[in-house]
Amino acid sequence: MKDEAILWTLAGHFALLSLFAIGGANAAMPEMHRLAVEVKGWMSDRQFADLFAIAQVAPGPNVIIVTLIGYQAAGIAGALVSTAAMCGPTCVAAYYIGRVWDRFREARCGATQRRCEAPIIGPT
Repeated sequence: MKDEAILWTLAGHFALLSLFAIGGANAAMPEMHRLAVEVKGWMSDRQFADLFAIAQVAPGPNVIIVTLIGYQAAGIAGALVSTAAMCGPTCVAAYYIGRVWDRFREARCGATQRRCEAPIIGPT
């Protein structure tokens, strides 16, 4: 029961962070620290710093810190839940935004937006 509550906490907090963390996982690092160390007590300051160092040294995306926090809190299940919660909502949002964008690609507003973006990101 306790592990299930931890998994729900990880899922809820990281799902919200994924939607509000503009700039990736590092932008949400203070909130992750507050949750894992100060609020829930899953680890000490030193442990959090060590996990952050491992995530920075490891190859791949910086979102690995989320996996490590989940693992520290609830083992393998925590790692899987926290990673899915951090990546899932934004992936789903990007998918549906892409579908809407494709639907209106030839519409006047889509063409206008592409012309406005061209100086910033290049022609599409």
